[in-house]
Amino acid sequence: MRINPEHLVTFSVVAELGSVSRAGQALNLSQPAVSGQLRALQDQFGQPLYVRHGRGVALTEAGERLLPHAQAIARNLAEVAGQISGARQRPAAALRVGLSFALSEHSSALVRRARTAGLHLRVVARPAGTLIEEVRAGRLGAALIVTSPQRAVDDLDLHRVGEDQLRLVTPPGHPLSGLGYVAPHALRGETLLWSARGSGVRRQAERLLDGVGVSAAQGLELGSLWGVLAGVRGRDGVAIMPAGFVARDVQLGAVASVGLEAPAVTVAHTLVTAPAALLSAEVRALVALLRTS
Repeated sequence: MRINPEHLVTFSVVAELGSVSRAGQALNLSQPAVSGQLRALQDQFGQPLYVRHGRGVALTEAGERLLPHAQAIARNLAEVAGQISGARQRPAAALRVGLSFALSEHSSALVRRARTAGLHLRVVARPAGTLIEEVRAGRLGAALIVTSPQRAVDDLDLHRVGEDQLRLVTPPGHPLSGLGYVAPHALRGETLLWSARGSGVRRQAERLLDGVGVSAAQGLELGSLWGVLAGVRGRDGVAIMPAGFVARDVQLGAVASVGLEAPAVTVAHTLVTAPAALLSAEVRALVALLRTS
C-alpha cells in the first residue's frame, strides 16, 4: 500500500482541530481539497476513519489507531523540512516570535533563555489580536500573549506556559491603597482605567467585575497597558493589572498594588502556535523551553 504522506498530515490536522474547514485554513487548502484527501485515505484503508457531525468530525476506532502514526509522520516531515531549510541558510534564519505589549519587558530574558537552548529569536511587540493573525498567516512562528485561562482559538494551538495574578493598582496614598485586599464591589464609584477592548487582561478584569455594578463605561479606555499604568501614575484613576507588569513601579513607590477578593484573579501567559502537526523543530523546542520555566 503506497500512502501519500500529505494525506496523513492533513488527516492529523483535521483530527487535532476536529473540523475540515478549520484544517483547510491551517493548511491553506480549500475545504474540497481537504475532503478529497481524507476520502482518498479512507479508500486506501477500505474503512471509515472519521464520521461527520454537526460541529465537525470525530474519529472512528480505525481513525484513532491511525492517528498516532499520522502525527509521527507529520512531525518527522516538519522536522526534515526545517533541517533542510536550515542547511540552506547561512547563517540560520531567526525564528520570528511576537510578544504582546503586556509581556514586552520580558523580551531580553526570552532571547537569552532561547540562546542557551540553541534558538535564535527575532522578537517583535504587537497587540495580542494582531499577533494571533500573524501566527495564523505564517508571518510569525509563535506569539506569547496574555489571555484569560479559558481562552481558545479554533485553528491554532494555545500552550499555557505561565500565569500572573491580577491586582488592583492605585496611586500612592489612595484610600484603597492601604488595604491588603478589596472586594470587586469596593470599586463602585472609582474611575477605572482600561486597556484595549478584547485584550486578555481586560477580558478577565471585566469577568471579575461582572455582576457587581462595575463596567467599562465607568472609566477611561487608554489603549495599551503602558497607557493604563501611566494613567494610574498620573492619578487619573485605578486599574486592574497583572502583578508582574507593575512590579517595578510598585517597588519604586510610583503606584500601589492591592489584592482582589475574587475567585478568578489570574491571567495566563500563552504561547500561540500553528497546530502541532505543522510545527517546525524550532517552534517545538520553544514550546518545550517555556513549559519547563
